[in-house]
Amino acid sequence: MQVGVQLPHTGAKATPEFIRDWCMLADEAGYGSIWGVDHMVMPQHTDSKYILPRKPAAIGEDAISAQLSPNFELMTTLAYVAAVTKRIRIGTAVAVLTIRNAVLNARQLATVDRYSDGRLLYGVGVGWLKEEADAMNMPWDRRGARADEHIALLRALWTAPGQHVEFHGEFWDIPPMDPEPRPVQQPIPILIGGHTEPAIERAARLGDGWIAAGMSPDRLAEHLELLRQAMVRHGRDPETMTVYVSSTAPEPTIDDLKQYADLGVHDVKINARSLDDLKRFADEILPKLA
Repeated sequence: MQVGVQLPHTGAKATPEFIRDWCMLADEAGYGSIWGVDHMVMPQHTDSKYILPRKPAAIGEDAISAQLSPNFELMTTLAYVAAVTKRIRIGTAVAVLTIRNAVLNARQLATVDRYSDGRLLYGVGVGWLKEEADAMNMPWDRRGARADEHIALLRALWTAPGQHVEFHGEFWDIPPMDPEPRPVQQPIPILIGGHTEPAIERAARLGDGWIAAGMSPDRLAEHLELLRQAMVRHGRDPETMTVYVSSTAPEPTIDDLKQYADLGVHDVKINARSLDDLKRFADEILPKLA
């Protein structure tokens, strides 16, 4: 099992210098992955409810910006991370498909994958913040179906043979185009985020992996059984699904992490709060996992 860390590109500590130092330390210290989050817009007011808790939660005025500002944009930050690191996997947990142009998204992701020499992991979700999609002038209706086609378009542009690639779907109709640069990975792994029934089904149908919300091992075990059942329904071997999760423990011990490992988790993300925490955990815990 690998241990990942959050990419600190949002919130009060976020500066180019701090992001650089954090990423270089995580890379050198032996962490397996580093994960960015995705919000293009931080609305002052929202009627949308946050859906990751057990019960959807109302969001207060300016609550998103209070937590995330300054919010350095995800994709450009990943290119920066690729430039200052050498070996660590670079992931999104998660990127919101409903706020991004699919063709531009495919090109940006392929570019980051090339810059990083094939280290990109693309975790995706359909989003929960309608006000964000509205501000981006992106459609919110049928976003599940739009997300499915978005994923199909990404894989087509990355992997279709020949000098030119075209795509003809319900939402996207792309005439023949030059697909270069193609990513190093064929294709870039697409990990489906979310723990609702539609998200579990999407992971079972389309995902190279599943990213869970922050969950205790007991709660994760319940969702893994649902995922296993969904994969069987879709004719896929559950053993082929890689699982990513965030630890709910503020400072997880080796025993905490082993509970996730026993469930077959591929990568567990910890919540280090400072460079000192990041280094101490690497010195004290990572060698025991190895």
